[in-house]
Amino acid sequence: MTPSALVSPPPTYTVAYTQHAGKIRGHAQQDCLWAGESIWQCDDLPVSAYTTNALALCVAVADGVSVSPAPAKASQVVMAALAKEFAQGHALDARLARRLQARLCDTLAHHGRTRGSATTLAAVHLHPPYATMLNVGDSRVYQVTAQNHWTQLSRDHTVLNTLIEKGEADPNTQYASFYGALDSCLIADEEEADFRIHTCTIILALADTLVICTDGVHDTLGHKLASLFDPQQSLTEQVTRWRKAVLKAGAPDNLSLIAVRAAS
Repeated sequence: MTPSALVSPPPTYTVAYTQHAGKIRGHAQQDCLWAGESIWQCDDLPVSAYTTNALALCVAVADGVSVSPAPAKASQVVMAALAKEFAQGHALDARLARRLQARLCDTLAHHGRTRGSATTLAAVHLHPPYATMLNVGDSRVYQVTAQNHWTQLSRDHTVLNTLIEKGEADPNTQYASFYGALDSCLIADEEEADFRIHTCTIILALADTLVICTDGVHDTLGHKLASLFDPQQSLTEQVTRWRKAVLKAGAPDNLSLIAVRAAS
């Protein structure tokens, strides 16, 4: 079967999403979420959903790096710039990531209080029958089949993963938490342009689900992110289930979560 046979007629996408600042007192919302129609940066965004027959759709999450000067501004600037790039028809590729970093620098690098502000990014562009993924940092994208088979499409840009790739660390060994620190993200500093970018393109089958989330979701839930998945549930029910699980676990960090499913 050719890829085009998978999208005749073009699929309908269901998008469900939610956001929460977390339960730590005084924790500001530093995530930014683009659900394809609107950009959100809310302390508490209830689960929302919509369907679309658009021939192209882009969704994304960005997680402002808390130790940087203005993390909420960084994630918001990058998300607004990404939405503008998509509206202009630009591809989701490494060159786009470089332009987003340049826009971040133009906006925040020339002010003492915001220079060095940083954010992660995980974005998906759906263009039937394909889905193209881009990430910088540790916000993630997963592909989940109707048979509940999970594949992490994104790549965590952490110190440990870099050491593993270089053969200097063992993937089966548990290391100190320091090694989980980011070694790449988008930073409002022209001298910090040597960041890693990961992209991939897949064929998205009907009934597949894409999960796009910040570390406030995947770090908090761990293996429960997959074990709580029920392909028989609607996306609204599924995202609600994950949200409740994160809040029940104490929601120690900001959370942003988007799920997208293709149907005939």
